[in-house]
Amino acid sequence: TPDRSRELWLGANRIGDAGAAALAGALGAPGSAISLLSLHDNCIGDAGAQSLAAALAGSTMLRQLDLWGNPTSDLGKQAIADSARCEVFLELDQAAEPLRSPELPVDARMRCILFDWLVDVVRGMAHQDFPSSDRLLFRAFRCVDAYLASRPVSKNQLQLTGAACVCAAAALERISSARLEELAAVLAFWTDGACGEAEVRSMAASVRQVLGFRIYQPTAHTFLERYRRRLQVTDQKFWLASYLLESSALDASFLKFPPQGLAAAAVALSLSNLPLGVQMQSTWRNALLHYARVDLRKELAPCTVAMSHLHADQYVQWHSGGGGAGGC
Repeated sequence: TPDRSRELWLGANRIGDAGAAALAGALGAPGSAISLLSLHDNCIGDAGAQSLAAALAGSTMLRQLDLWGNPTSDLGKQAIADSARCEVFLELDQAAEPLRSPELPVDARMRCILFDWLVDVVRGMAHQDFPSSDRLLFRAFRCVDAYLASRPVSKNQLQLTGAACVCAAAALERISSARLEELAAVLAFWTDGACGEAEVRSMAASVRQVLGFRIYQPTAHTFLERYRRRLQVTDQKFWLASYLLESSALDASFLKFPPQGLAAAAVALSLSNLPLGVQMQSTWRNALLHYARVDLRKELAPCTVAMSHLHADQYVQWHSGGGGAGGC
């Protein structure tokens, strides 16, 4: 886990292209130890993006770079994506409307079943020596929701879409093209013959084309890991927060909350002993609100209450013998 003292949070500071160029010089300097550089909403254009891209092409210790909310063109974003050896976050969708319309081909229950299957797939990938982590899982979740919001998907294409999104998300792990082809075959196997390797590869290419730079987004898990470091959350509390976050990811009603709000709510509940987890201790509440940049009453409290109710409902369901796929 990166040392939190090596993280530089400069979001919304209007540093512009000149500031980005200066920071690029610092990143490329010998002995640079910055692991996270947050430059979202900073009026950085293509000139600043090109400076950062040149620095990223060199050897740096940087692991994550935030650049969403900047007036950078596709050309500048592509330069960053091509040069970076770390995770880069070029865009951020704050929230989406829950799946409520009966006319949609994919409803909330079908989405829940798909996501529950994706959990099994991604966790099972570890046994075949492929990347398997919550980071990859939440990237796949994010890709599925973004793709479903952009393209109508029929019921019989839903599993293929999920497998393709895992493949597209895994490509961001910078594994070789040969390994990606192997992964497509493994994912096709997980569908029990519902689709073939070539179909997974073709759909993964479609996902990447449709999403464009939206595929380079932070997820709720990205923010959860950050809050863990900044607030020095214990392992026990972190695993509880991870469980709450994964449970909420399967429930389409949580699409209305931004990813940083979801992560903050999970942390708030894990750190609080109160039933609804809203009355947080002042020792960490202000820090959480500062890093999450969410409104306590309008965003964090409603999300925390909803997540608490979801956990309570699942607890009752499991103990009454009705436990199922994330409550689908």
